[in-house]
Amino acid sequence: MLRNKLSDYSQVFAVGDIHGCKDLLDDIHSKIVKASKDKKGEKLIIYLGDYIDRGPDIKGTIQTLIDFNPPHFKKIFLLGNHEQMLLEFISKSRNSPFVWIYNGGSETLGSYGMDLSEHIDNDMDLNIDIKIKKKFIKLLPSSHLNFFNQLVINYTYDDYFFVHAGINPNIPIKMQEKETMIWTREEAFFKPTMQYSKIIVHGHTAKEKIEKFPYRINLDTGSFYSGKLSCLLIEGKQLSFLDTL
Repeated sequence: MLRNKLSDYSQVFAVGDIHGCKDLLDDIHSKIVKASKDKKGEKLIIYLGDYIDRGPDIKGTIQTLIDFNPPHFKKIFLLGNHEQMLLEFISKSRNSPFVWIYNGGSETLGSYGMDLSEHIDNDMDLNIDIKIKKKFIKLLPSSHLNFFNQLVINYTYDDYFFVHAGINPNIPIKMQEKETMIWTREEAFFKPTMQYSKIIVHGHTAKEKIEKFPYRINLDTGSFYSGKLSCLLIEGKQLSFLDTL
């Protein structure tokens, strides 16, 4: 479990679900750079996962995440459920790929140059076989494949626990399961009165506005649907927010 103390960074940014919206990512990056101007010390950006699927430029989004390296910034990339589905798709497992493809995976495949219409039969059913997996892997730049393979499940920073979807509030952090941290939408976690040992910063469940409760901050504001990509800024004990609207 990755962790750092509050004193390690002068600023910590956390970016919500991007979903292939490169233009919004460029916008939030420019606002991060502006907010960090004249701020001394090392800074940290934590991306909360779901970089792919749905949006218009998935490949460009991943390349932007790789290339964005302003001075004195460290980057942490968390695993989202959409990246998990991609990794399962290209793995040797026999899990059905249709869940991913019908949840935005088709846009990701298309962004990397695949035409799924070539694999639709006369009854309009999509045929998935090992050829599609192999072709997609060949189309993936090695730097992008490395990016997906190196995503981490969570990150602890002082009083904050960053994770894609959330946690089970009934068990300690060290006992949290991967499935929960990238998929959960359990009612107990979303109660405004939920209490925990850390403040959970997450995405995954899109809301019209940022949700800020004593022990939970949700930064997923539905970028692909709303045009709003949101970001949390932690400076010492002070919290503020940036967005693309």
